[in-house]
Amino acid sequence: MVYNGAVAKEARIFELSDTILERIIFAMEDQSRSHYIDLRTGDLVPKPEKTLREEALPEAPLPEWIAPPPQWSPADGFRLMEAFCGRINRMELKLALNRVLGRGKGVFKAFRQVLAEYPREDALFRDYKNATLRCQVELWMDDMREVLGLARLGVEPEDFQDLVDEEFCLEARPIGEAPFPLAEFFAQALEEALDWSPPFAAALEKTGLDDFLRRHGQDGFLHYMNEAEGKPIAMAAMAFVDTEAGPVGLIRFLYVVPEFRGLGLELKLIDSLRRRCRDAGLGACFLRSALLSPGLSASLDGWGLKTCGTQYLID
Repeated sequence: MVYNGAVAKEARIFELSDTILERIIFAMEDQSRSHYIDLRTGDLVPKPEKTLREEALPEAPLPEWIAPPPQWSPADGFRLMEAFCGRINRMELKLALNRVLGRGKGVFKAFRQVLAEYPREDALFRDYKNATLRCQVELWMDDMREVLGLARLGVEPEDFQDLVDEEFCLEARPIGEAPFPLAEFFAQALEEALDWSPPFAAALEKTGLDDFLRRHGQDGFLHYMNEAEGKPIAMAAMAFVDTEAGPVGLIRFLYVVPEFRGLGLELKLIDSLRRRCRDAGLGACFLRSALLSPGLSASLDGWGLKTCGTQYLID
């Protein structure tokens, strides 16, 4: 296909499906940068090969609907593998992947080969990687809309948060006065966690949550949001915990029901609890949970939260 001239503007660019995301990821990871993206369809457009004489000439401007893929370097890919490795519970796999990450040439291929021996973790890595890269692609798509003079797909982050604030009112109560059966949402989150966490890890987390409720039923904080009919859709439980360095906030449970994910409600809950900690003069606030999905973990990284430690499963 040849593109040589102005292309009439459409009402919008392509919608990001899983298939198109897979194509764009392929182009992003191709370090030869041999493909462009057709912004109307999401199709890959091969970059024309140049003769030696053409290589010396300035780059010709691209048609308005053709764009290079989002930037993604080997260093970005390496950091993604390191971040995923830090979330793995199986000791022998973590050690094997750490050995791979410590080598030089062929690290990406070796990483995939090791993961291929562990189908569950291999699937989790693909989900984690796709969630991370989807965020990159969506930001790039909005940048491309602006370049074309089109409106961004979503509202700006500040405006989006205003809409969330208007739609979902955040409320707070002591944990022991929860207006809904909190244990049912614990059970729902634990059941979902079995998709990426071994049963013993989920059982251990349940024990920890039960102990947290017993200890902090009266002095702990429950922040939550309801939908219009009053049904709870998002919640987080936190308590102030004394340490030798002083009291800190410990968020022990964070959950959003599946149909309301992707709205940033988790971040809204985290911010509200962080403000409570600051208002109380606490020096730090931590989120500790074995129930966070790989996709949510990637979002937390994107929001700038720092990973502090991990846990290991020793088979």
